[in-house]
Amino acid sequence: MSIAIDHFLFRVAGVFIKERKVLLHMTKNGGGWVLPGGKAEVNELTTDTIIREFEEELGYTVKVDRLLWIIENFNAYGVPELHEHGMYYAVEAPGVIVQDAAFTGKEELGIRYQWVNIDELDHVNIYPKALGTLIRELAQTDGIKHVMNNDLE
Repeated sequence: MSIAIDHFLFRVAGVFIKERKVLLHMTKNGGGWVLPGGKAEVNELTTDTIIREFEEELGYTVKVDRLLWIIENFNAYGVPELHEHGMYYAVEAPGVIVQDAAFTGKEELGIRYQWVNIDELDHVNIYPKALGTLIRELAQTDGIKHVMNNDLE
C-alpha cells in the first residue's frame, strides 16, 4: 500500500453478518481483509456512506441497523503513521445469498469478497486487528463501543 507518512483516514464500514458468517473484502494490495465500506464524502451522513458504498461496490441495498463501534486505528493496515478513524455499523440486506466461494463486486477494481465463518476469524488477517474479537463478541455487546487499536501490535 503506497500511502504517505502522517496520513489520516476517515472510514465507514458495514458489519454484514448472515448465517454466522461475516462479509469481508480483500484490501487493495491483497495483504488482508476489511469490512465493506469506504470514505465518507464531505457533508455526507455516515449512514448514507454505508448505503452508497454497498450499492456501488456490490449492488446490495442495505438497511443500516445501528452504530456498533468507533475505532481509532493507529498504524492502520500495518502501515506506520497511518491513522484511521472508523465508524462501524450493523447492516442487513434481505435477499442476499451467502456464497461459499470468493466473488468480485460490481466495481471495475475487481475487489474480492468472501463470506467468512465468525469462528474462523482468528485465522484471517483482518484490519483493524481488533475486529475478529469484536465480531465474535457482538452478541454480548450492547451500545456503542469506542476501541483503540494498533495494527502493528
